Amino acid sequence: MITVKVNGQNKEMRDNITISDFLNDNSIDLIGVTVEHNFKIINPNNFTEITLQDQDTLEILRFVGGG
Repeated sequence: MITVKVNGQNKEMRDNITISDFLNDNSIDLIGVTVEHNFKIINPNNFTEITLQDQDTLEILRFVGGG
């Protein structure tokens, strides 16, 4: 198990989990979502290529329109 800080809260996760796996496991829709991994914005095309490590940080941002 690893610990990753997600939106300011520590979460335990399985080893060898990619950003894509994390989003899918948590039913997070990819439309309108921006992911910051260790203070770097990640291109959605790379979500399957980045494996999370112990003590990484993720910020999951969802942009919502309104008026």
